[in-house]
Amino acid sequence: MIFPYVKVTRFLKYQKIERLLPWIRFGIYNPENKSNILYPLGLLDSVSEITFIDHEFGEELGYDIKKGRKIEVLGVGGAKIDVYLHKVGIVLDNSGKDENLRLEDLVGFSYNKFPPSMPQQTAILGTLGFIRHFNITFNYPSFIKIENKLTLKFS
Repeated sequence: MIFPYVKVTRFLKYQKIERLLPWIRFGIYNPENKSNILYPLGLLDSVSEITFIDHEFGEELGYDIKKGRKIEVLGVGGAKIDVYLHKVGIVLDNSGKDENLRLEDLVGFSYNKFPPSMPQQTAILGTLGFIRHFNITFNYPSFIKIENKLTLKFS
């Protein structure tokens, strides 16, 4: 599947700043109810060890977030956030251009808000929960290519 880089615009001290970022739209669902799929926008982050998503998506899917296994995630500059791990279904679709890919893995739900400079972003797609299931090619600034590994099932 081929995904474009997304042009992100923000204003810093009244100056317009545009960047191209590897954001993709993906679906998440609770394996207990595979028909209820939500579609957050996530940043493909090849150095993130874990995938984490805003808690509001998890709550909407019926998870009791704080019943998950709590772990501490370290970020840039030593920032720390707590996430709660849950088994989640993930679906990738490419607007009918390719077949959908589905997988289930652990992701962390976070109560920490994503930066106001990136209000559309609601997830970080890291190794655990996402990247380890795919072969990913970053061809900046043109596209991101995501290919399934042999262990994935087509839906």
